[in-house]
Amino acid sequence: MSAPLPDELLLREALEIPDAVPVALRTREPLGAGTVTGFEVVGADGHPATYFVDTSGRRVAQETGLATGTPDAPGERIWLHPQDPHLPALAPVAFGDAARTLLRRIGRDAIEAPELVAYRPGRRAVFRVLCGDGVRWVKVIRPERVERIVGLHALLADAALHVPQIEAWADAGLLVLPQAPGRPAVEVAPPASGLLDEVDRWRAAMAGAPLENRARSELPERAAWYTARLAQRLTPDAAERLRTHAARVAPLVGDGGERTVIHGDLHFGQLFLDDAGRMSGVIDVDTAGRGAAADDSAALISHALASAALDPGARGGWAYAVGVAALARWDDAAAHVRERVAVHLWGHALGADGIGDVARRDVLLTVAKALLAGEDVPKDGLMDAFDTP
Repeated sequence: MSAPLPDELLLREALEIPDAVPVALRTREPLGAGTVTGFEVVGADGHPATYFVDTSGRRVAQETGLATGTPDAPGERIWLHPQDPHLPALAPVAFGDAARTLLRRIGRDAIEAPELVAYRPGRRAVFRVLCGDGVRWVKVIRPERVERIVGLHALLADAALHVPQIEAWADAGLLVLPQAPGRPAVEVAPPASGLLDEVDRWRAAMAGAPLENRARSELPERAAWYTARLAQRLTPDAAERLRTHAARVAPLVGDGGERTVIHGDLHFGQLFLDDAGRMSGVIDVDTAGRGAAADDSAALISHALASAALDPGARGGWAYAVGVAALARWDDAAAHVRERVAVHLWGHALGADGIGDVARRDVLLTVAKALLAGEDVPKDGLMDAFDTP
């Protein structure tokens, strides 16, 4: 049995949880200068509760749980879901009556309670709400990001970009958007070549969008962050190999040189298609801006390969085919596409390690190592169960 994470020990001490009471790790990911880690704890009444331990050092307008340090120099903090101090609008929206009231104010009649479909602690939450005239998506974000994201959507109003327009927003950190037309790409699952043709057409249209802000990238910093934390979890030899790779890769993956307008976090989970496989919707453009085109290529390739490692079924097979085809199409030594893919894969590997999936972590690290060596994407661990298209 592995030793408890320091975050778990902090949680147990703060809440006086006896050693005999199990604490289950649920999520762990980077935030600010540290991490935010989620644990499930079963109370004396038999009901589970999710607590988060936050070592990000980020300042918040108001603490919602236990905290050390000062408002200007926060230390560790612990909060009970959904009282996320970074997302002050989360707790109100998490309860059905509040969400219904919000939607009623903009003329939408919610007929079901909101369903939480995605949550990244300290970053954002996404709710699906069925209304009388269709599905609405309520996004909870940090308040300081609202103005920028609303402005981005306004600038990306060109229909050729297939970006759903924001129907309503609030300074507290709320956005309301309609359902993107079509179906998620993974449900349509067109041939990889056809999907990539559509993506290329969309990227060409996106390049002409009137954005001047920088896209989210920071790959050199992320490479250092991922490897420093992964190295703590690997054998000494594996950790040293990873540090060597990172030292070579980090200087190569900045967004210097020629910039174009990119999505900033492009992967097939953001894409909607009609039944003929044509692009009909692109979501989550919050990260859009000017950056290296290779960043979007690397994000899609790495997400596809990480998805293949996660799903041994037919969807994993399709994802693997997309990742391999995308690498073959977009591989560019001058743009350091493989190095960028490796950084993203290190991030996915750290995520797998954070929830105790060591086997998937090691598969993703092996894939990254192969790509950096100029080799093909290995099938072992990704595609053991079946042949790929």
